[in-house]
Amino acid sequence: MKGTVDQRSVGSWRVRVYVGRDAAGKVQQVSRTVAGSKKDAERELARLLVEVDTGAVVKGTGDTLADLFERWLAAVEPERSLYTFAEYKRLAAIIVHDLGDTKLDKLSGARLDLYYSELRGRGLAPASVRRYHSLIHAALGRAVKWGLVPANPADRSTPPRAERSTVSAPGTGDVQRLIATARAESEDVLATAVVLAAVTGARRGELCALRWSDVDPVRGTLTISRSLTVVDKIATEGPTKTHQRRDIALDNGTAAVVMARRAGQEELAAEVGCELVPDPFILSREPDGSAPCLPSGLSHQYLHLAKRLGIATHWHELRHYAATALIASGIDPRTVAGRLGHADASVTLRVYAHVLEARDKAAADVLGAAVLGLPAVVS
Repeated sequence: MKGTVDQRSVGSWRVRVYVGRDAAGKVQQVSRTVAGSKKDAERELARLLVEVDTGAVVKGTGDTLADLFERWLAAVEPERSLYTFAEYKRLAAIIVHDLGDTKLDKLSGARLDLYYSELRGRGLAPASVRRYHSLIHAALGRAVKWGLVPANPADRSTPPRAERSTVSAPGTGDVQRLIATARAESEDVLATAVVLAAVTGARRGELCALRWSDVDPVRGTLTISRSLTVVDKIATEGPTKTHQRRDIALDNGTAAVVMARRAGQEELAAEVGCELVPDPFILSREPDGSAPCLPSGLSHQYLHLAKRLGIATHWHELRHYAATALIASGIDPRTVAGRLGHADASVTLRVYAHVLEARDKAAADVLGAAVLGLPAVVS
């Protein structure tokens, strides 16, 4: 491997190392500027030769951030759900528009910090900016593995700190009013969906994908193994967010609601003179159960009902209701995580930290009363 030392001006030297040719036959070099004597420059040349030889400095590829995202998106598409991948493409399109022409070997932590400041200037919240950072970090991490860059410049950037937020959930009384009103208005599908969401904590798309084969009345369980995703107005069944199947136990009351839904579906099919398809969707407004409710449709109907009742809530808060009610009743985070379908209990601990803090205060009251021989405080 060859290298040269050229004097640029008094006390300034340029060190260059030849590293080969690119696909077009163009000579590729790595260079550095050294301030000092010629011996300083020669020592830097020796260090640079070693770094190039060991791979600490990657040969320049000429790839831009746009090139990287095109390649990275193609690599991760099979590993992600349709919804997640659509969100990746949306964010990547914005990043490529803003930084796509930047060469990978010129991208620095300082440049990324400037970009995050620009995003904040556009009105994006810290949590939103961190989503951009996460995508950039993931793509550059793959670039390191592919040998396109020696290190991840996103590691040297500082995205804005996400503000800690606490989740909100409707009260038990509000949930009961929503269910009762839906039933009174003969909205059996919506009433069943609200019951299942509040009891199981399942995600909206997971509920919409449920079929009757997912119900085991003997064991009293509901199996969640799929999720319904709508991208570009096309509904598709795919794996759950964590690509894991989970069996959720149902109490007798919820099991009765589910079976009543089955009876109502059969009655509707008989009224219109059709037969149910072999494995109908549980949440379907079609007489034969052949098509599921769409997630957005459930959300809009729920939001409209909540507004009429003067309840400030949206669909995803039913999932929060299930989690907070379980934790408040003393159910351990691991069990809650399994029921909600979190990847692991650490997600549950992070999202519902405020509820756990309240449980910790209750635990302190119980222990303090026991140790000091004081009357127990009920909180």
